[in-house]
Amino acid sequence: MDATNQGGHEGEDRHAALLNNAAAIRAVCSAVEGTLGPKGLDTMLVGGHGDVLITNDGVTILEKMDVSHPAARLLVQVARSQQSEIGDGTTTATVLAGAMVAEGTTQVIKGVPVAKVVAGIEEGMRIAAGYLTSIAYPIKGLDDPMLYQIAYIAGREHADLAELVLEGARLIGSDRLMDERFRFQDAVTALDKGDNEVYPGLFLTRKPAAGFFDREEASGTGVLILMDALEPEKPADEALATEAGFREYTASKERFRGELERLSELGIGLIAADRGVDAEAEQFCADRGIMVLPRLPR
Repeated sequence: MDATNQGGHEGEDRHAALLNNAAAIRAVCSAVEGTLGPKGLDTMLVGGHGDVLITNDGVTILEKMDVSHPAARLLVQVARSQQSEIGDGTTTATVLAGAMVAEGTTQVIKGVPVAKVVAGIEEGMRIAAGYLTSIAYPIKGLDDPMLYQIAYIAGREHADLAELVLEGARLIGSDRLMDERFRFQDAVTALDKGDNEVYPGLFLTRKPAAGFFDREEASGTGVLILMDALEPEKPADEALATEAGFREYTASKERFRGELERLSELGIGLIAADRGVDAEAEQFCADRGIMVLPRLPR
């Protein structure tokens, strides 16, 4: 009897760390599993200062949680990776990972070697991925009716949101959407108390150059996009040190001033440059109500 109890205690001690990790994983899963699927419930999060956030987005819930346990942090990282690569399915990924950890823990406690458990999980993942591939429905284009059904379910059965998603997707185009570096969610901006609407244009988060603050002063509606800097050509430092080089630089600045005047005559109201803007050009544009956005990423 004593030997049996002693063996049981040794087993518990041997698996103490495993059980602790599994419990942490389970606690995190329980916080998001209720939001799973189109019929999932919202979760109310209360911050340390009493601020309230109501959401059903798995990755948002996980990122707002004060997670300190190492194993739980790994699970949060699973959700972040899913969000980064796909942009959806974070709750599903979290719950699946938690289920695999729970089942793996059960098998290890029963005496199955850890290597066998890991191999079994990997084989199960391979079979599941193969099955999903076999039943996958190929989307034939942005007018495929299945796209609306997907957006409708992902949007918690809000028909207006599904229509907006499809409208935005058509504006962006198939080629851009298929680019692995592009994330559709980055083109969506959420504003409090705003109307649901798709704008056929660009949303720029850059502040205009110094000197332009009143958008009502815009002098024109033309837009100039520069894949360069808005500044005069400057010779090399060695050439600038010579008299001829200095004369050339002075002439270049005069030509540049003339080109700025030409921009004003053309009715340019916005200049977007992917590099810097000369200080004199900034002042010139500010005086004439031309908005300048420097260093925009391509």
